[in-house]
Amino acid sequence: MRKLLVFILLLPFLSCAARDKSPGIQDIVNQWTVIDRLFTENLAGADNTVTLDEALAGTIDVFYLSLEEFQKSDLYRTYRAIPFSPHTVRSFGPLLPADIQELSVASDLTLLLRDSVVSGDIEKAQAVSAEISGVLIGLLIIDGDTQRHIGSSYFKLLIALIVFILIIAMLVRFLHQSLVHSLKREADTMVFSHAYMLAQDEERSRISRELHDTVIQDMRYVLLETEKMGNTEEKSEREKLSAKTVPIMAALIRKTQGLCSDLIPPDFRFSELPDALRQLCLDLCEKTGIDCRSDIDDTIKLDFLTMEKRLQVFRIVQEALANIEKHSDAKEAIVTMCLAQNGTVFISISDDGKGFISPLDNNGQIISGIEKSHIGIISMKERAAILGGVLKIITEPGEGSLVCLEIPSHSPSGKEQ
Repeated sequence: MRKLLVFILLLPFLSCAARDKSPGIQDIVNQWTVIDRLFTENLAGADNTVTLDEALAGTIDVFYLSLEEFQKSDLYRTYRAIPFSPHTVRSFGPLLPADIQELSVASDLTLLLRDSVVSGDIEKAQAVSAEISGVLIGLLIIDGDTQRHIGSSYFKLLIALIVFILIIAMLVRFLHQSLVHSLKREADTMVFSHAYMLAQDEERSRISRELHDTVIQDMRYVLLETEKMGNTEEKSEREKLSAKTVPIMAALIRKTQGLCSDLIPPDFRFSELPDALRQLCLDLCEKTGIDCRSDIDDTIKLDFLTMEKRLQVFRIVQEALANIEKHSDAKEAIVTMCLAQNGTVFISISDDGKGFISPLDNNGQIISGIEKSHIGIISMKERAAILGGVLKIITEPGEGSLVCLEIPSHSPSGKEQ
């Protein structure tokens, strides 16, 4: 990370160096190679006695100017900021002067070399030439380290950029999915709210029709018979009218009680959920003649369900049995409740009726639009969601139906609810 930050800080220098027209390291090394070759040729021809020519001195002057120009360039300042790698220090440490990054040493040596060439001091010229070669070797090493450092920094920066882009892409995808899910949930909520209001209106209409067709009609009949009793003086006739009125009043009370029991939820403080489900089966038998049986395991512990959640279970079973009563033409039905090894409570309501095309798929998700005839099923699905469970319906036309409710006994965090 430190090297990456150093490289980022050096980027302005590198961009300047790219535009800089000053000689590079390779240009300086090439110039020195020419000087070294000329110096060697002069030595070979002079037999260590003849003064070196002025052409060599001129070439050395050009080399000196190149060194001075290079030391003023942005590229040189960049090289000075790059430290030697551990490998370079281990491999070339003995060859590197303590202040190898200062080319002023080479500049001074170049002037000394020129003076030695002009004065003809061959031995001193050879010694200075060797020192300059050592400085240039160190400069080549610095150049190699710099290129590797820049390449490595570019690679790390590229990897960091790719990782950053991937993180941004994943974040954008997550936000997009969250937005889509939120919009879908909002749309589902609006649809369900609309369906729920329609269901409430339908239920009110049903109760109104039930009261009008049964309770009010019977009350009118009782009212007429009561008026007849008041207008009749004969005791036998009054007794006959009373005998007709009493069973009608008793039936009227039973019908009213039935309507009230459907509307008022059971009090689970005094009645356990299994008993309430058994009572639903008995009521269905009495009302419709359908052979509705219950197979409920009384050993199941339902302490993890609050009173509100037990009511949700009760309403789901009640709605399923109401659908059997209204639509199935079934002769038999059964309600079961059992406990799986993983602690999941399974409640199923099955019948041998005519079946239907379910609006839910195998995972309990809606696969068709909410129709008026499916409002009850959608309500059951929402109640199952409140329980943290899953509602599944297995049915085919002519094959009966199976409504299965799965209720986990533990919350997602692993703690009991």
